[in-house]
Amino acid sequence: MSNARSVLPGSRILSIGFICLTIVIGLIAQSETAALAQERRTRSSKYVEENNQIRRDKFDIVLPKVMRDRGVDMWIHVVREAIPDSFGADELGSTSGVFVFTDRGGDRIERAILGRRWGAHQRERVATEYEDPMEKLGAYDIIGEPVFIREPVSGPETEFDYRFKGLGEFVAERDPQVIAVNFIRELGPWPTYQEHEDGLSHTDYILLAEELGEEYASRLISSEWVIMDYIHHKVDSEIALLKKMRAEEVEHAKAAFAAVEPGVTPTRGNGLTTFRRMRTGQSQRGRSAGWEGAVIQGGDIVSAPSVGMYAYVLRDGEIEPPAEIQRLWAEYLKVDRILAETIRSGLTGREIVEEYTRRFSEVGIVVKDEQLHMAIPKNDFAVYSAGSDPEATIISMDAHGHMKGARPESIETYFGPRIGSYGPDWALDIPLQPNHHFVIEYFFYMPSPAPEGQDQYLFWWDHEEAIATPSGIEYLTPPQEELILIR
Repeated sequence: MSNARSVLPGSRILSIGFICLTIVIGLIAQSETAALAQERRTRSSKYVEENNQIRRDKFDIVLPKVMRDRGVDMWIHVVREAIPDSFGADELGSTSGVFVFTDRGGDRIERAILGRRWGAHQRERVATEYEDPMEKLGAYDIIGEPVFIREPVSGPETEFDYRFKGLGEFVAERDPQVIAVNFIRELGPWPTYQEHEDGLSHTDYILLAEELGEEYASRLISSEWVIMDYIHHKVDSEIALLKKMRAEEVEHAKAAFAAVEPGVTPTRGNGLTTFRRMRTGQSQRGRSAGWEGAVIQGGDIVSAPSVGMYAYVLRDGEIEPPAEIQRLWAEYLKVDRILAETIRSGLTGREIVEEYTRRFSEVGIVVKDEQLHMAIPKNDFAVYSAGSDPEATIISMDAHGHMKGARPESIETYFGPRIGSYGPDWALDIPLQPNHHFVIEYFFYMPSPAPEGQDQYLFWWDHEEAIATPSGIEYLTPPQEELILIR
């Protein structure tokens, strides 16, 4: 097992002799074991009531605001298990169904679940054993019966005849003037992005329009702005759960650092990320050739970037980190403080970029659009830094949204405000909402001479969750101010 100790008072080094427990959730890892997967499932069931409370609170507080701000009278969200829909699963509480929210005046939005929503399956259990989670949620006013899934004998009707049956009458009774439906028109992803969820199928749109009839079908618009606003408005119960989960993750990370045994602990599969100076063109965080079978060793920086925790592994004979590592840590604290002051709710990403670019320039840090490992040639610092001050640290930003309610794992969302140089242009012009939950993701590269053939820089990556407030960043747990030592 590793040993740790503190250096002189006033230094930025902290002992880890007290650390315990194991590492799992929210840490960016190279691989995931079956045990970690089971831990995720356990945590998912652990927070059922907390997440149901969040859904109820958002229906009460956020739903009226976002619909009225966007001039929407009715919001229809179609969810089918055949089409992945994380919004339906996380925010609405189901992977199937037709969810209808109607503004009928007053301070509350009517909530209904209609259409085809799957329940018990004849091959798994009898219908009487099925407990409807939507009934237990206690957030909907009108709940249609879930469908008992079976194989009926042949007949003239198909599933399409049932999908939106009765919805036209329901809509006509409420006579909405503007009906938002889940498809994307304007807020598309950046070119080559492959994980974007862009809504219901063309078949569903046709079936829905036929069921509504020409008059109401002509009132359909995209719900993209409503969905984006809904995701990024956080309620107090949501912030409380985020802080609770974060505190648990910090304890797991502390335990992972304590379990590190230099020369023995692999750099992969333990939920930690190892930074190491490598040969030019190779990754300093284990994502390239040259890391096969690697173990943590003296001189490495071991990190849990998702919770903003970092440690240095002392080499034999070292009693403190060498000067270059101490400088690297000081540079990190400088970067973090500037971002903590400049990322504020109420501002757009574009405004924030302009401000932090100026602030970084004042302290000799160059902001660059591309990340070193994304540029071509990859991880070649000499090419990447050409034209810049050879002594200046280079930073690349990509602070983007984050979701962590109904699912315990780390879920990044690029559908909304984004701060940095990546993503579609529209994401830079969306103001950050109060309590905007996001990831302070950035990469910086500090020039640091090394023997010929080795990287001529030291690397840093942060991927820490935080909340944007009008005065700056609020961390979910106190930020680390002292570098941990591992012996």
